[in-house]
Amino acid sequence: MKYFKKAVSLILVFVLSITIAVPASAKQKALPENPGEYLEMLREEGYAALTADVVVDVLQQVSMIMSLFTFGKKEVGVLDVSFNGFTSDMLIYILEKSGFDLQKILQNIPDIFVPADIAVEALKIDTTAFREEMYRRKADCDERGDGTGGMIYHFLGVYFSIIKELYVFAEKTDNKDVYELFVRFIYKDGTSETIAPGILINVKTGECTNKDDSGMLGIGFNFSLSEMVLYATVECWMRDFGFCLLYDVAATLMPLIYRYNTRRFKFDYDGLQWMVQVWKGNYFVANGGEVGLYCREPRPYGSYYDCAENDKMLPMEMQVCHGDKVLVNRPLKEHWWVNGFNLSGTMYLPETITLKFSMIMPDKEMLDAFCEAIDNHPQKDVTYTVDGLKVNVVW
Repeated sequence: MKYFKKAVSLILVFVLSITIAVPASAKQKALPENPGEYLEMLREEGYAALTADVVVDVLQQVSMIMSLFTFGKKEVGVLDVSFNGFTSDMLIYILEKSGFDLQKILQNIPDIFVPADIAVEALKIDTTAFREEMYRRKADCDERGDGTGGMIYHFLGVYFSIIKELYVFAEKTDNKDVYELFVRFIYKDGTSETIAPGILINVKTGECTNKDDSGMLGIGFNFSLSEMVLYATVECWMRDFGFCLLYDVAATLMPLIYRYNTRRFKFDYDGLQWMVQVWKGNYFVANGGEVGLYCREPRPYGSYYDCAENDKMLPMEMQVCHGDKVLVNRPLKEHWWVNGFNLSGTMYLPETITLKFSMIMPDKEMLDAFCEAIDNHPQKDVTYTVDGLKVNVVW
């Protein structure tokens, strides 16, 4: 059942990437007629990412498709979403900083509760009593330690209560610089419920985090408002899944979402097989890069590696650049997967992006083994320098 929870988290990651990472407008310009000049322009200037208007059009198509399943009984409109002053100001800040019109997208989400509304009327369900029963069963599940079952019952209770309005607001915490985000559901029966999805906003640093290391909404990622960069926490849920070649193969089958280059550096150290894998390129509408640290017990075949445990993590830092422009800058931190994804209206070709990263090795033996793996890699497009036990890599 834990994998069901991971699947839900993956969906949340995807939804989050869609809702916060779509620019409001794309600059249009005359394109060169010569293919060579066009390619050079792409290499130097990149190309426009998707726009919020395109996403709204897609959401409207979703509404039309949903209408087919209501058999004409109800029109599928949009959810009634509103914001308080703080959250509205934050959305305006994001729009001005990056071009993302998140508010426009959120206010055009289809009313997914229409099917529930039809079922409630047809079956004459008392939504208040139904929600209370579902919440009672959720409490029973939580008592037994069945988090997944509790989550399902909570979802059913909310869904068949039929949300008529969503109000997003933030309140100050004990720390004067930190606000906590809340969402109030106003149900069909006139009652309301307020939840804390797990987002803390530090107005001084611009960091959007959670109370623990699980990331915003528990999806394993934090977001920097000041840099417009999404990045993973140490304890993100993906850590349970390791990494294998199949993941990259799957990514190549989704070119509209992932378009990146990758390199794997494999070596032996301290009785284990190690792999440092790096990525750079496009992640839906973000430019970014990744440096992953993996290891496993010796075996003669197979591409699967475990993510490095806490006692095997290394101090790492990373920069993603396009020319002289720094897109992502992640500071030195003990990690197994340092990464960053810069949300902007311009996408750059993966081969024009430069990934720079540094790792501090525990001893010279591991340093030499890693450097030898770079030297022996068939694609000679990665360079490095050594400063004591610190290796600085440029790709």
